[in-house]
Amino acid sequence: MKNFLILFITVSTTLLVGCDLDTELTTPNYVTFEKGPLPIGVEVNGSASYDVTVYTANITNEDRTYNVNVLPTTTLSADGYTVPATVTIPGGTNEGTLGVSVSDVGLGVAGKSLFLGLGVEPGFSVGAPVRLNVARVCPGEEFVVDLVLDAYPGETSWQLLDADGVSVISVATVAARRSLCLPSGTYTFILKDSYGDGIAEGSATLTYAGTVLATVSGDFATETSVEVTF
Repeated sequence: MKNFLILFITVSTTLLVGCDLDTELTTPNYVTFEKGPLPIGVEVNGSASYDVTVYTANITNEDRTYNVNVLPTTTLSADGYTVPATVTIPGGTNEGTLGVSVSDVGLGVAGKSLFLGLGVEPGFSVGAPVRLNVARVCPGEEFVVDLVLDAYPGETSWQLLDADGVSVISVATVAARRSLCLPSGTYTFILKDSYGDGIAEGSATLTYAGTVLATVSGDFATETSVEVTF
């Protein structure tokens, strides 16, 4: 009886393992953009192109075409971009490219954003929209803000005022580096901390055309400022 039980368990286990191995695994129908945000630099009064990569989860022998939508969250002027209505994944691969063109139309100092989404199709899962950050570039003549942040970067923001005290740009969500194309003049840079304890061991370095104009210490309370001319 004992030997019979051992044989029964062995045969049953083999059958179960065999069933698992024979089970066909189906790759999901999934399509998505590459991860953003994606920066695009445009020279003043110029234009630029960018290839956005689109991925699928599986590979087929046939070309696959998906609809592309410009989303309402886009702030870039409609005259400032050209986006194809569709993107194609060639057969035999799981990657395709969407060629996007942008121009310096109403970009201003802060730049604008272009949000793209893939059309929903029956039987397909679609990834998140992608954001393209479009901003002016002026090679060799950029005004650059470099920040060394503390453990609470969400508390930090900065603002730039022109010689008349008018705000040129306000940056609430802080990145460690920001380049701007600005006309020559006098500006006031204001560094702020919403908690009121400054930036522990942090700082801000302001440069123009590669020359350091000022370094602002993070040892302040709610805000500190410095005036620069270039």
